[in-house]
Amino acid sequence: MNKLFCVLLLATMSEAAHCQTIAPPKKPTGATASAASQLGWATGLPPKFFGTYTYTVYLVYDPAHGQKPTNTRGVGGTLTLGAAGSYEKKLQIPGPYGSYHFDETGRYTIKGQNIEFTYTNSKGKPVTYGGTFSYSEPALSLSMILNQDANGGREVFGLVVKGSESVKRTFNDDGTVKLGS
Repeated sequence: MNKLFCVLLLATMSEAAHCQTIAPPKKPTGATASAASQLGWATGLPPKFFGTYTYTVYLVYDPAHGQKPTNTRGVGGTLTLGAAGSYEKKLQIPGPYGSYHFDETGRYTIKGQNIEFTYTNSKGKPVTYGGTFSYSEPALSLSMILNQDANGGREVFGLVVKGSESVKRTFNDDGTVKLGS
């Protein structure tokens, strides 16, 4: 998607935010728990890191259009991080003519605080993007800053462990999370 279309899309989005409460996540068992603990050991992340998250915050910084971020209210969908390095993204962004869906399935890698996603586009070509992340086990949250460029452009995502949407927390513009309201 080109940058101008993205900025126009985000500028016209609905201001309505939504939240949904669902059942708590299930604890991994058997082979899944074993793979999660093996990858967790390799990355220094606990087994609880691996699983499904719900998108709650999506901010876009584009210095060409101002210093303040565009907050895409009403963002939804899920990101599932498999213990063996697979991921599935189902991102939904509300727009004036309905929701836009961005679905991806691919692989991810973690090196320190860096995360990189690779998927195959509709032309059969691999596409890779990434950035930094911060996982907070007490807040049951994952913050990611992706697609950073030299001019300060970037995307900031705030995600929460699926099933924990009712926990009171806030995400700052830089992606840091704080428990409470």
